[in-house]
Amino acid sequence: MKQLIVIFIFFSFLTACGQTKSSDYWSNLPQPTGWVNDFDHLYTKAQKKALDSLIADYEQKTSVEISLVTIPLTATDKERFEDLTLHMAQTWAIGKKDKNNGILIGISKKYRVIRIQNGLGIEKLISDNQTKKIIDSYFIPHFKKGDFFQGSYAGIIAITKTLDKANR
Repeated sequence: MKQLIVIFIFFSFLTACGQTKSSDYWSNLPQPTGWVNDFDHLYTKAQKKALDSLIADYEQKTSVEISLVTIPLTATDKERFEDLTLHMAQTWAIGKKDKNNGILIGISKKYRVIRIQNGLGIEKLISDNQTKKIIDSYFIPHFKKGDFFQGSYAGIIAITKTLDKANR
């Protein structure tokens, strides 16, 4: 019986430690360093620069702000991943305040999940179904091959083309 209690206390301690790390991440989000925030280290420096330039060029042309963030396993559990991406989008204030035209693309390699958070201004231009189709058609096929750069690049191009068509 004592062994069961010790095991229970040990696992409770481990669970509490994991929750503390995750809750610390939520309350102390890292500051964005550009349009691409690779906290899970999926891209090379050159790839980050290429993605950042692609997004910066589109922002200059349209004022739409796109942020790409890779999220490490220690930041949250899989069930709260979507909530974390929304929290990041709101905390980082992605998009112009008067236009609400921000997009946050959150990726977790370890959880094998991607979430795109569209600001209210973007939701008028690109539907949830269109967003899902972009994820399934552009991001995921490359991610399945382990090519996160090409998937991200193709997905961002697809988003910008969809937005450009909606603005015509």
